[in-house]
Amino acid sequence: MWTVNPTEDSRMDYSATPRPAGYRKYLQSLQTLKPIRFSSPEANAQDNAGFLSFSTFAWMTPILWSIFRGKMDFNSLHISGWKIILCLRCRLNRLWEEEVARVGQDKASLTRVLMRFQKTRLIVSSVVGAIAMLAAFLGPAVVVFQVLQYISDPESHTLAKGIGLALAMFTAEFSKAFFISLLWAINLRSAVRLKGAFSALAFQKILSLRVNNGIPMGELINILTSDGHRLFEAGIFGSFLLMSPVLFIACIVYACYVLGATALAGVFIYILIIPLQLFMGKMIEKFRFPAIKSTDSRVRKMNEILNSIKLIKMYAWEESFEKEVAGIRKKERRNIRNASYFENANVSISTLSPLIATVITFLVHTAFGLPLNPANAFTTISIFNAMRFSLAVTPITVRALAAAAVSVGRLQVISSALMKSYQW
Repeated sequence: MWTVNPTEDSRMDYSATPRPAGYRKYLQSLQTLKPIRFSSPEANAQDNAGFLSFSTFAWMTPILWSIFRGKMDFNSLHISGWKIILCLRCRLNRLWEEEVARVGQDKASLTRVLMRFQKTRLIVSSVVGAIAMLAAFLGPAVVVFQVLQYISDPESHTLAKGIGLALAMFTAEFSKAFFISLLWAINLRSAVRLKGAFSALAFQKILSLRVNNGIPMGELINILTSDGHRLFEAGIFGSFLLMSPVLFIACIVYACYVLGATALAGVFIYILIIPLQLFMGKMIEKFRFPAIKSTDSRVRKMNEILNSIKLIKMYAWEESFEKEVAGIRKKERRNIRNASYFENANVSISTLSPLIATVITFLVHTAFGLPLNPANAFTTISIFNAMRFSLAVTPITVRALAAAAVSVGRLQVISSALMKSYQW
């Protein structure tokens, strides 16, 4: 079981620190909901930012302006008291201990633990993202449709309705931009916390190993470097996988309302693309995992070479080791190249899907002899373009989550090795 080393300072034991219960543990975060907050320059700028400043990243303006003028004193930057790696690591460690106590070491899942660690922030991020997706739908779909109908027959509408539609378009676009900015602010802060906790916990567990237990040194190094960044990307893009269906379903329903049943032809194209993207994600993961293994092997081999460089020089073994490292690197590059092929194909499909869906929809619509006026046509194009966002973020999200799953699995291997070393 992962426990805090008893030889460490007692301040490092998170369980010794009183933890606020109920809503009190969210008290500091709820302060961010205040529209405007004033704080002393001694405090961390992000922790004391108001809602408007936090959402628009305005709290960074003084820092960036000081850097631009070359008058930045980095000693004046204060570390957030709520993102101290020690506290985050101990909290994640406590959640892991609770998971092991509940289901046992063999059935314990580090993925479930990380979900619990991010649960509240993931819920908030999903709600904010859903609002942003609804705003992204209302502007190009509902408001544009009403504007086109107003333009096609202005005599039958009043000036007040035109002004109202203009204000509605502005409100929809402003809401979309504002909530997407807020979404990025929440996700970035959450991802930093997740990466810090993961990397600190991995570092503690690696130091706790009595021996490396057969785990390659290159893999241990990669866990402390690359894997933390993969968790960071998963923290940023993970919530997009939950909120993208909101936009997708809303666009499907309204496309059928505007154009009729023939809009389902374009929707069918999108539905065909979804399993194709999932297949691409599996293929990316299939090639990424061997690439990571090759990277571990190459780093391990380079460590051996550097540790034995005098012996290699003495016996003139440079060419032999060079060929061995080149062979490992060749295999690594091949797997990375194959994964990149599928990633690029996934992005290309996401880019071309609105065009293909629109063409197929209009062909089917005209083939049945149904009327097609400018309002319906341009609204349908706007709806399919709005649906593109769902497909655009899906491959990025799938790739980030696939890479994070590999990283989490590697850290769980270390936990098993640590348990064996304790039993031994």
